[in-house]
Amino acid sequence: MTSPSRPVAEIDAENLVLQGPKTFRVHGSVYTDEAVFREEMQRIYSSTWVFVAHESQLPHPGDYKTSHIGLQPVIVSRSEDGAVHVLFNRCVHRAAVVCRMDKGTANYFRCPYHGWVYGNDGRLTGISQRGGGYDDDFDAPEGLKRAARVESYRGLVFASLNPDVPPLTEHLGNARHWIDRQFDRSPEGSIDLRYAPHVSQYEGNWKFQAENTVDGYHGDHVHESFWMVQEQFGRESGTHGAYTQSSVRDIKKMRRQGQVMGFEGGHGLWNTPFDPAALDGLLAGPHADYYQTLLDRHGRDELLVMLSNINVYVFPNLGVLHGQLRVIRPMTVERTEVALYPFALSGAPDALNEERLAGYERFFGPSSFGSPDDVEIFALNQEGLQAGAVDWLILERGISREKVVDDVDRTSHVTDETPQRQFYRRWLRAMGASAVPDTVPEPLRAQARVAGAQA
Repeated sequence: MTSPSRPVAEIDAENLVLQGPKTFRVHGSVYTDEAVFREEMQRIYSSTWVFVAHESQLPHPGDYKTSHIGLQPVIVSRSEDGAVHVLFNRCVHRAAVVCRMDKGTANYFRCPYHGWVYGNDGRLTGISQRGGGYDDDFDAPEGLKRAARVESYRGLVFASLNPDVPPLTEHLGNARHWIDRQFDRSPEGSIDLRYAPHVSQYEGNWKFQAENTVDGYHGDHVHESFWMVQEQFGRESGTHGAYTQSSVRDIKKMRRQGQVMGFEGGHGLWNTPFDPAALDGLLAGPHADYYQTLLDRHGRDELLVMLSNINVYVFPNLGVLHGQLRVIRPMTVERTEVALYPFALSGAPDALNEERLAGYERFFGPSSFGSPDDVEIFALNQEGLQAGAVDWLILERGISREKVVDDVDRTSHVTDETPQRQFYRRWLRAMGASAVPDTVPEPLRAQARVAGAQA
């Protein structure tokens, strides 16, 4: 159940997030209020860069896929000249969507309502029964409305409805270096979304998935059943399930040695180290040539970082994980669609890519443990928010031990809530907070103390 809707003008974002030297709390209405959700669609999704596609999904002229910018349907298409276009999926005549398929190849899009036709570059090329029905001087629209800006980084296609948005690389900030490390695992420096996606919906706010993509605190609890099955399989098979170099106990220990980062743009990182002792085994294993190529190209120290577990969240709707792209689509204030796209490393051995896909399926696929565990928690979060007697969510883990990096980014222990706090600092700026306060006003501090006592 959502909170009663309020006029957007009544939303005071500054009082929905409380922060101070040892305080960081988010009001529950941030996840339940329809007016807040509508404002997010305008101030965030219609104002910044939003991920819409990967170039490998549009390899040839005429290829297209449908996507969304917030609630707004769009078509991402490659025209005959090779250019990528992001077009509103709405006929300029009477508003019906002109493309109803998820993906395909087409020279044109025909509106199913009255038959108006558009080229795959968006130009209006035909009006059905035009003769006699329209005056000779009828001012026909040029075609489908376009996103104001379209840019690509390492094959990741982003669009913005804001013509004044900063360049994409500026938006990505230092988070892009961790995207580079994942894509540089490919001998060709690129990924390929050749596999079918896993698309699901959950009954909860979109920000739960955004926060969780780089949450290192929940794994031992939410995914406990996975670890138990993994341990049992390892004892029975001697291969430790999905892993060949470490026992589950060793893996959990390594996880606690990792880090999280919160980047200035609201992006986040969850990173756990690769065991250096395992590299020699890879260099002597069945894919030795592949790993040797990476070693020669990047050096040992950088390769160890590249082989670590890397989850990157890109504000507001993209996750770039160890072997997948994760795309968040807000649908309502309490319903969200998540699409998981496992990717192959271009130029890597086929057997290696198949092993990577199998690892993805074990934890993230529709019959796995990881993703179903997470979406169940998101639904429980949304249900718990109906207990309105408790106002605040507490995001204070590690607040006293995080460190500032390069004056703008923050880093801390792998279980700390540093990325989530950076997300909400960016959220505040986007939602029009006049300043991101360094201290909490005393009346609000008292509210936070009461909420903490009740939690």
